Amino acid sequence: MNGLLRSIQRFFFGINLQNKFICLFLPLVIIPLSLLGTFSYYKSSEVVLNQVCQTILENLSQVNYSLNYFVKDIEQLTMYIYSNREIQEVLSKDKNRSLAEKHQDRKKMQDILDSLLGFKNWDISIYLMGENGDRYFTSDLLPSQYDEFNVNWGLFRRMRLGGGNVVWDTHYNMKKMDDFGIVLSSGRLLKKIDTNQPIGYAAIDIMESALADKYNKAHLENGGQVLLLDRNGYVISSTPYKHQIGTKLDAPYLEQILKGIKGYFKLTLDDGSDGMVVYDTSELTGFKLISIVPVTSLSKASLSIRNLTLFGISLGFIISCWLAYILASNITRPLRKLRWLMFEVESGNLNVAFSSKYRDEVGQLGLSFNAMVQQIKQLIDEVYKKQLMVQEAEIKAIQAQFNPHFLYNALDSINWMARIHKLDNISKTAISLGELLRFSIRKGNPFIPIREDIQQIRNFLFILKMRYGDKFDAEIEMEEGIEQLYTLKLLFQPIVENAVTHGLEMKLGKGLLQIKGTRANSRIRFEIRDNGVGMVPDVVKHIKNGHFLTSSSEKTGIGLENLRKRLELYFGHDFCFDIESVYGEGTTVIVEIPIVTQAGGERLV
Repeated sequence: MNGLLRSIQRFFFGINLQNKFICLFLPLVIIPLSLLGTFSYYKSSEVVLNQVCQTILENLSQVNYSLNYFVKDIEQLTMYIYSNREIQEVLSKDKNRSLAEKHQDRKKMQDILDSLLGFKNWDISIYLMGENGDRYFTSDLLPSQYDEFNVNWGLFRRMRLGGGNVVWDTHYNMKKMDDFGIVLSSGRLLKKIDTNQPIGYAAIDIMESALADKYNKAHLENGGQVLLLDRNGYVISSTPYKHQIGTKLDAPYLEQILKGIKGYFKLTLDDGSDGMVVYDTSELTGFKLISIVPVTSLSKASLSIRNLTLFGISLGFIISCWLAYILASNITRPLRKLRWLMFEVESGNLNVAFSSKYRDEVGQLGLSFNAMVQQIKQLIDEVYKKQLMVQEAEIKAIQAQFNPHFLYNALDSINWMARIHKLDNISKTAISLGELLRFSIRKGNPFIPIREDIQQIRNFLFILKMRYGDKFDAEIEMEEGIEQLYTLKLLFQPIVENAVTHGLEMKLGKGLLQIKGTRANSRIRFEIRDNGVGMVPDVVKHIKNGHFLTSSSEKTGIGLENLRKRLELYFGHDFCFDIESVYGEGTTVIVEIPIVTQAGGERLV
């Protein structure tokens, strides 16, 4: 077995790249296509089955609606009998009246009953039983239970307890031999309208055919069965099988139906096949109308979906084979060209480009190759330009370092002269200016600890305080733990200078300068805030867009511009430089730089 697997592996890896693509492409297409087709078929069959069941449920609701009307008509019929004056008069007469008068009364009552059935095509029988012994009916014979009735049993007991309201009663049989009999009865105790004294009973027997006619018009699938149950689960009517009428439904799903209102669910029929049970409950009577349909009868529409799915899978297989060959041959051809171009780039020739008329994966790979070559060229140019900028900055720094010893000696002489004359402010100013000068021209790494840069800001602020006096106050607040981290040398000096000269100097009254440093995730955030005169929105917009010229032609934003260039030079795009200003309220400059842990510029990861 292992030997066979090794042979297959050697054969597969030994064939050319085009055949490898074909062998890999076909399973990747055929397997998902087959799975998708199978899933689509079963999903669509489920959707079709649910839609059909929903349609049957709507039909059952319509049938129940029709049955409700039928029940209301029967109740209105009993109410008409109850309120009819002639019926009231006949049933109130003495039972010992003459035969001639009884004959006239029978004829009158028969005309009334015939008129009640004349305008309705109902399969029902009406019975009137008076307390005076009169019996009137529409059927051919008077059943014994209506001739000699017991007021404490069955329908009569319900009528008596109803006190004149309509009542219903179903007919239950332990063993039904004749399925076309009475399945439902309605009755009402008749009372004398004037005295409210009972004068008799009105009963209406409803034949099974009268109910079956209501739901025979519903949409029934072949092999289906419809059952009408009362509240207790007894079968009132059914089609096409009648043998269950009058008995309690013997089915495992009966309890679920009695508890529910409407819906449908799947079960296993007696023959072992799957079936759907759809049921709906009448809000008026509480009767349950059930339709039991085999799933095979409901899923006929799914057969066309199955055939279409098989056809689609077969067609997809043929197309996949053709596409696999076309794609494999087209992919391997430009791959060889791309490989040759890579050899050219390895040898140092960057003036190459991959061209493809297709935009498939290989075409996209070629575009990525071209972008990579262009980016390499661009990076080489950027490195070259940055080297020139560094050299230019070093030259400017060297030019600026003219005879620093002369400046130190001059400042030291000023310091000692101020001490001799006891001018402490001039002495401290000279010392601060000397430290600033020594710090600014000091060679070495451009990154220094934050505490050193803050110390130079304090020296610079002291000199400004000597110049402006009590014009402003300065507050410096650094979060604990960040002063030992590193920042660019003289990061704050141009911002502080602009805040004082352009913001606080022109402010009426005393101003406030705040310098705050905090740690925000992987960055250090510095905020230099003043409550000076601020800037108009157009000036802020120009500065954010890179135009650092101020409103005065003699003053420019060279300091801010150089600061931004230094940030771009050392941090690329990984920094934030933002200005927020409200005219008349002040300006806030926000600088965020990555956390640097060493003088060499190594960042905290």
